[in-house]
Amino acid sequence: MNNKSLVWLVIAVIVIAGAWYMWKGQGNMADETGPIRIGASLPLSGEVASFGEFTKAGIDLALKEINDAGGINGRTLEVVYEDDRCSEAGSTVFNKLVNIDKVHAIIGPVCSPAAGPGIPIAEKAKIPTIIWASAPGLADLGDYIFRTYPSDAFQGKVGAEYVYNELGKRNVAVLYTKNDWGQGITDVFSKRFTELGGTIVAVESASQETTDLRTQLTKLRDANPDLIYLPLFTASATGAVKQAKDLGITVPFFGGDVLQVTEFLSVPESEGVMYTFGKLNEPDAFKARVLEVTGKESNVFSGLGYDSLKIMAKIMSEVGTDPEAIKKELEKLQYTEGVSLPLISFDEAGDLATAEVEVRIIRGGKSELLK
Repeated sequence: MNNKSLVWLVIAVIVIAGAWYMWKGQGNMADETGPIRIGASLPLSGEVASFGEFTKAGIDLALKEINDAGGINGRTLEVVYEDDRCSEAGSTVFNKLVNIDKVHAIIGPVCSPAAGPGIPIAEKAKIPTIIWASAPGLADLGDYIFRTYPSDAFQGKVGAEYVYNELGKRNVAVLYTKNDWGQGITDVFSKRFTELGGTIVAVESASQETTDLRTQLTKLRDANPDLIYLPLFTASATGAVKQAKDLGITVPFFGGDVLQVTEFLSVPESEGVMYTFGKLNEPDAFKARVLEVTGKESNVFSGLGYDSLKIMAKIMSEVGTDPEAIKKELEKLQYTEGVSLPLISFDEAGDLATAEVEVRIIRGGKSELLK
């Protein structure tokens, strides 16, 4: 190589290096001054779409309040909504939010079937995530995963104790959904119920999509239970209560929190069905504010969505968008400004440090408190 060629090579290297430096600097500047993105994994279609709709209404209210107040240190906050359909599509949703949308944090999923395959992706990418999917162990899946709703490890225990102690039932049959949520809450319920002295006389299961449960219900009926424990998802639970009537099953049904959904409460055959649900607040002033701002009705899931976004925004306003800094703030969180709970703080696993579960019953298409 002659001297002239060497000179041109050096010039080319300098130009390329300078261009790269300027591009990198602009990229960093954009990352520090552009919009902050938070992903939201919600069931916006499918059998529990109302869960997602109610949650979105709460998030939308929080988003407007945050941006109307100047955003996060002057930066606009954006929420990227994705439909996980309360299913294994959670993995697709999280891949998109993490790898394409490049979100700084994630809230949701509501549903355990979406959370199970989705949140390991966030954990691997070190994206702080607040969920309220309730299957036992989900919060244990990583250091960046936190949950603002009671775990089924608690909910299943409360259900078993209520059935045994308050309802006086000793022989229970179980029909559950074969997914993270159904398996987890069933295991906890069955363990605690037998510890108390009860007997599980029969166990049947069904896939989340199954709506014809006559075979399973016939087996449960023939086992002569005092009560049927029914941790099924909406479509399956709807089929079960309708078909149970045709099969002459008259014993009570007792399920889990998925039955809180509008799609099940409105079914006439759901009358008298009992279920457990995390104890959450729903202030009238908040409900009115959601309706005024978003034009949407709300329920307790609206408060969970609202609080989760507010928590992330508050932390980011204090420490920025560095994931490690956000995680550390979540670990020591003592949030008392929420609408869903008087205090939101987490234990070492990322679960709520304190939580309560209540028992509800469906009467006249509405949910009423039993305990």
